[in-house]
Amino acid sequence: MRALVVLLALLVPGLSACSGGADAEPGSGDAAENVAQQEDEATAAWRAAVEDELGADTFDFDAIRARAAVDCQRTDAGAWTVHLALSGDTATSALTRIGLEHACADVVPAFDKGVASVEQAADPLDLVCGPGVELSSEDELKADLVCANR
Repeated sequence: MRALVVLLALLVPGLSACSGGADAEPGSGDAAENVAQQEDEATAAWRAAVEDELGADTFDFDAIRARAAVDCQRTDAGAWTVHLALSGDTATSALTRIGLEHACADVVPAFDKGVASVEQAADPLDLVCGPGVELSSEDELKADLVCANR
């Protein structure tokens, strides 16, 4: 009997909180609503940062988010160096950085190191076309194309 009383004492407050019962704080809202609101605020902040960077309010935000999801897969400076060197354009690095800051902030330091490496190189293609450069199979295919037309 004592175990039943202890079990009820532990379950009742938890069930009351889950059901939004009388013990729930006014205005606390549902957890799902709070998460959705936080996501909406984060998306609005990201959209505002992109708008500031581009100087315009018309852009394909879904494409920018999709690109950021791909960019989040590059987690080390070497991968960023190769990607940026092969792209031939670091002018969009500010927009990429904004995407990383909002989608996967832990990747930003690696990205910054990659940008610095490419910007410091006399010829960024030397970073990917030189002898002894180790590349992933996908990057190697891109490098073969880029380096052949150098």
